[in-house]
Amino acid sequence: MKIPHLIITSILFFSCMFSQENKDDWPNLNRYKSDNKRVKKTKNSSPRVVFIGNSITEGWDWHYPQFFKSNKNYINRGISGQTTPQMLVRFRQDVIDLDPDIVVILAGINDIAQNTGPSTVKSITDNIISMSQLAQSNNIKVILSSILPASYFPWRPEILPHYKILKINSLLQNYALKNGMVYLDYFSEMFDGKNGLIKKYGADPVHPNKAGYLVMSKLVKQAIKKSLSLDEKSYELNQYIKEKWISETGNELKYRYRRPSNFKQNNKYPLILFLHGAGGRGNDNERQLWDANSIGAFAKQKVSSRYQSYIFAPQVPEGERWVSTNWNAENYNMLPISTSMKLTFDALDSFIEKNKSVDINRIYVLGLSMGGWGAWDAISRRPKYFAAAVPICGGGDKDQATKLKKVNIWAWHGQDDSVIDVNKSQQMVKAIENQNGNIKYTEIKGRGHDSWLDVWNHKKLWEWLFNQRK
Repeated sequence: MKIPHLIITSILFFSCMFSQENKDDWPNLNRYKSDNKRVKKTKNSSPRVVFIGNSITEGWDWHYPQFFKSNKNYINRGISGQTTPQMLVRFRQDVIDLDPDIVVILAGINDIAQNTGPSTVKSITDNIISMSQLAQSNNIKVILSSILPASYFPWRPEILPHYKILKINSLLQNYALKNGMVYLDYFSEMFDGKNGLIKKYGADPVHPNKAGYLVMSKLVKQAIKKSLSLDEKSYELNQYIKEKWISETGNELKYRYRRPSNFKQNNKYPLILFLHGAGGRGNDNERQLWDANSIGAFAKQKVSSRYQSYIFAPQVPEGERWVSTNWNAENYNMLPISTSMKLTFDALDSFIEKNKSVDINRIYVLGLSMGGWGAWDAISRRPKYFAAAVPICGGGDKDQATKLKKVNIWAWHGQDDSVIDVNKSQQMVKAIENQNGNIKYTEIKGRGHDSWLDVWNHKKLWEWLFNQRK
C-alpha cells in the first residue's frame, strides 16, 4: 500500500519534534533491539553494509523500499529526529555488534535544527568522526555521507542551515580523504544551486522523495564499490605527483601536480594554477592541498575527470607569502615580485615546456585568502598569460586595472570577512569595471572569511572557468 506524501511528511515532522519524549531511552536503544538479534544470527553471503542515520535514512524504507529488499545485506538503522550524540550512543549496538564490512554514516541535519539543543559545527563533526574512529578500530570500512541540501526547517523556520551544511560537508570530506574513507557526496547531485534541495528530489525542503532516493541509491552503490576496493594507492592525495623546482641560484619550490584522468600524450588539456592560503604554508608538499579542503573541491567538481584538467599546486614556505604586502594597508601598490611567486612562474614555465599537452590558451589561476592576493598579483604580472582568474577573498593593486581589463575574472568575497576586508575586492572590481573589463563579482551575504565554501559548491563557476580561452 502506498502512503500519501502528505502523511509521510507529517510523520517526519512529528518525529523530528517529538522523538525525544522518551527520556528513559534517549538514544532509542530499544528501536532495533530485536531485529539486531535476527541480524546477528544471519550469515553474510556478501559484504554487509549498515546504514546509520536519521529520518533521511529511515525514510528510504518508506519511499523506496525496494532498495533494502533487493539488497538483503544492507541494514537500515535510521531513526527519525535523531542527532549525532544519540547515534554515537547507539553506534556499538546498532552498527559494531552487527559485524558489518561497511558502515554508511549520514547525520548532522537534525543537530543543525537543534533537535536536542544547540550544536556547533565542531560538536557535530566531532561526533561523526568519533563514530568513524569506532568503526575503523573494529575493522569496519567507513563511508562518510554529506548532509543533503536544505533551505530551511519547516519545524524550525528561524534557523537557516545552508552555511553549516557547507562547512560540515567540507570538514567531513577533508577528514575522509585524509583517513582512507570514502566521502559520499549526495549534496552536489541534489543541490539546486541556491540554498536548497532540487524540488523534484524532495518530499519537502529537508527529506527526499522516491526520485531523490533513486539518486541516492545509485550514488551509495558506487561508494560501496569504491570502499571495498580502496587502498593507499587510490587515496586522493596520491593522485598528485610530488615534485620540486630548483632555480639557478639554488632556491627551491615544492609543488604537486595531477594529470587529467584520461590523459593521452597527443591531446591538449587546460591547467589550473592553485595558490593556497596561509594555512597551506610549509615544506611537507601536502598542506597546500589540504588547506581549505581544496583537494576536496577539485574532487567534488571532478576537475581531473569531467574537465580533464591539469592541477598545479605549489607550496609557499613558512613565513613567506605569495605577495610581499601588508594585507591591512589602506592602499596597496604592487611591490617587486615575491620569491615564491617568481619560483612558481619559473617552475610552471618549465613544467609546460616539458608537458606539451598543456593548452597554453587555457591556463587558469585560482587562489584563496593569501592566495587570493596571489591570484590578483599573478594576472597583474602576466595579464596575457592566463585565460581566466578566480581570486577568492583577496586584494590587489587597483592601478593595474588597465592591464587587467581583457582578463576573464570572477572574484569572490564574503560580505562579513573580518580577515581580509571585502573592500579589497570591491576596489579591484570597481577599477576594472571602470575600464570596461571582463569582470564578474560575487559578494556573499552573511559570509565571513571562508567564502571559498561557496566557490567549491558553485557548479556554474567551474563551468564558466573551463569555458574561458585566450
